Amino acid sequence: MKGNFRLFFCLTFVVGTLFIIGCEENASATKSNAEYAQGEMSQQAVQSTSEPTAQEGIESQQDDVEPQGPEPKIVVEKNIYDFGDIDPGSTNKGEFNFTNQGKGELKVERIQSTCGCTVPKLEKKTYLRGESGTINVTFRPGQRSGKITKHLYILSNDKDDPRAELTIKANVVKKISYEPGRFRLRLDEENAGVKEIKIESTDGRNFAISSIKIIPECMAIDYDPALEAKEFILHPVVDVNEIKDVRSGNINIKLTHPSQNSITIPFDLLAPFKTDPATLIALNVDAGNPVQKTVYILSNYDEEFEVKSVTPSSDAIKVIRQEYVENSYHIELQIAPPSDIGTKRYFDGKLTVEMADGEKVVINCVGSVLQK
Repeated sequence: MKGNFRLFFCLTFVVGTLFIIGCEENASATKSNAEYAQGEMSQQAVQSTSEPTAQEGIESQQDDVEPQGPEPKIVVEKNIYDFGDIDPGSTNKGEFNFTNQGKGELKVERIQSTCGCTVPKLEKKTYLRGESGTINVTFRPGQRSGKITKHLYILSNDKDDPRAELTIKANVVKKISYEPGRFRLRLDEENAGVKEIKIESTDGRNFAISSIKIIPECMAIDYDPALEAKEFILHPVVDVNEIKDVRSGNINIKLTHPSQNSITIPFDLLAPFKTDPATLIALNVDAGNPVQKTVYILSNYDEEFEVKSVTPSSDAIKVIRQEYVENSYHIELQIAPPSDIGTKRYFDGKLTVEMADGEKVVINCVGSVLQK
């Protein structure tokens, strides 16, 4: 009986022990699984916090870009304006129309003109969507005949066309022809070499000469302001004594022709002498090391001449030697900064050459001081 009781006790103890061990292993496994799950969830949470999704990245980039408003768009109805045949010196008016076909507000800064055209100041510079504007242009051609093409530009806030180009075309047709176009006066020719002036209309219209003005007054031209004709022949009479001191001038003739009311004929005098060089230039001159220069004076009429005196205007120019050699006069000079230059960087002066007949030749001199 005692043996059976001991055997039962032992079996009961073993079974209980195994049951307790099994429960502890199950509890441990459950705890491990829970901790693993919790770790996975924590890692995903960390990744979710540190690495944004693709959608979140796109939204973040969109947030960084500044929003753009609606943009304007300038459209010129016709960007070429052809005046056709026009008269020299005439006043011609045209216009360019444009519309803002964009969604944003168009702002016109200014109209840039590089062609001699006149554009009035814009009273309105802002244009809403669908709003139109007009640019008025006044064009005055010169006296030259022929085809002309000029350009203007509309400067605005249109990003695609911030400098919209406008084009002006015209054909300048002269209704008056005249010759010569210029006179070269000479002291060694009869009437200073001036011949007749011929003026005629090319369109067959009669006209009159209303006035003639000569500047400076070194010649005279007779005319009848009451006479109308298709052609005039004028005979200028030159005062040779008056033109000696003249270097250039103009003959201004006023006409009654409706298409061209004036013509201008320039003239100049062939001076008795020319110099080589025409101007003395001395750059970076050291006061202790003068620059050597030689001036040659020649007759434009191939005549012999005599020099009476050579006079510098200051001590910046010093005459070293002078002589007459084969129809030209040679003057050797030294050029240095003048004694009273002080702190100045540049200096100038003149060399006056007087001939035996009283004619004077003045040669200008410009120079700069060597900076140390």
